[in-house]
Amino acid sequence: MTSSQPPAILRVAKLSTWSAIATSGGHTWRTAPVPHADPERYHLNEDWRPADTPKRLRVAIEERLAAVTTPPSKEAVLALEYLITARREAFIQHGGETDATEYFRDAVSFLEERHGAENVVAVNVQHDEIAPHLVAYVVPLVERPARTVRRSVFAPGRDEYGRQHREVREFPKPAEVALSSDHYNGTPAKLASLQSEFATRVASRHGLVRGLEMSAATHTTNQAHHTALTRAMAGHVDLAPEELERRGRLWRRESPEEQARRLSAAMREHYAPTVARAATAEHDRRRARQMVETARRHRDRYRRERTAHAETHAALARLTFGLSPEQRAALERQATQCRQANERAAQEERQRRATAEVERNRREQQRLKAECQAKQDREERLASKLRRSSPEELAKAGLELRRECWRLLFSRPDLEEAADRMAESGLFEHGGHLSSKGCRLTDPAAGRAEPTMPNQAPSISGPSRGPENS
Repeated sequence: MTSSQPPAILRVAKLSTWSAIATSGGHTWRTAPVPHADPERYHLNEDWRPADTPKRLRVAIEERLAAVTTPPSKEAVLALEYLITARREAFIQHGGETDATEYFRDAVSFLEERHGAENVVAVNVQHDEIAPHLVAYVVPLVERPARTVRRSVFAPGRDEYGRQHREVREFPKPAEVALSSDHYNGTPAKLASLQSEFATRVASRHGLVRGLEMSAATHTTNQAHHTALTRAMAGHVDLAPEELERRGRLWRRESPEEQARRLSAAMREHYAPTVARAATAEHDRRRARQMVETARRHRDRYRRERTAHAETHAALARLTFGLSPEQRAALERQATQCRQANERAAQEERQRRATAEVERNRREQQRLKAECQAKQDREERLASKLRRSSPEELAKAGLELRRECWRLLFSRPDLEEAADRMAESGLFEHGGHLSSKGCRLTDPAAGRAEPTMPNQAPSISGPSRGPENS
């Protein structure tokens, strides 16, 4: 970055609550006090989206949140606030080369490509402050296609230490629309990439460059700056009327109060620049410390890269020391052949893994298909027997087989006749359990019905099957 190329400024803030969105909207559309904005220039501000008030901003955000299919967390970021500008002297109206309107239009296009045009719900261009700037509100929606995810789950059995076995299984996950600001700006690396991409695709077209990489500087808000100035000016010393009491035999035309006010105003005007500099001295010292930290980071990175380069150079020197040019060329050819062999081996390994995965999936599909076919065959055999069996034969079957047959009778329409025959026999109760009559048939010594378990199939005389429902 040269002194003739001012840096582009792009900041992003996360708005996680509706109160934060309302506060930000009040600042943007001047429904809340903004001391550093000129009220006489409010009319110069522009809205490039229908949302032009804090209330309409909330409505626009809620409309986009309605598209979310995955329930967001309580701490989810509802909207991102982007601030895009540059230094005052960078713009044409202040002697620079950057056309604010064209710069901001390209910036909006950049945000639309990054987030989707429908998710950029509000855009406000402000000209009532020292430098023009753009504020955009974005709902960070992410569309994810259907996919398979792997999860570690408990498996049957325990190891030699008594711990439950675990295995990795694949689960299908349907397509979804999620609310995720971390997808875009969740890590320092993503934020750095955002700055670099914006500088390349937008700022460079308007005479601006990327800010200093690895900078330790932090943003000082306008509120903090103006608070420091106000505090300093409030503590400025005023003259007291008692210090200007009339002395001598001649009375002056000004009263002590009037003279005190006049001299105090003159002194404040005279010392105002000095007071302002003193008020921002701490800010300047902090910026100086941050620049020192930035220089240290760059120095450390340069040292690491220089050390790595020196180690690589020393390794190459040891490898080629004492060799003739022909021998070095032969060594380079051999190294090329080794790299190509390694690439072929890696490609073969990837192909082998892909083939193994395909074969594993094929075997799994075959197993599932075989299990399904075996289940269908068993049901068909049972259905064939049930069509020919009498209620007495079913009553003499074991409990598990009887319950399985009972579920089958009331789940297949083609067994309706057999189900009615079993129901009318009076040998069965809920879920295929034997009634008192059925128990006497199978065991003459028994006189009570089999105990039934809760939540079984409905009674054979219930509404699930009967002459009036058939």
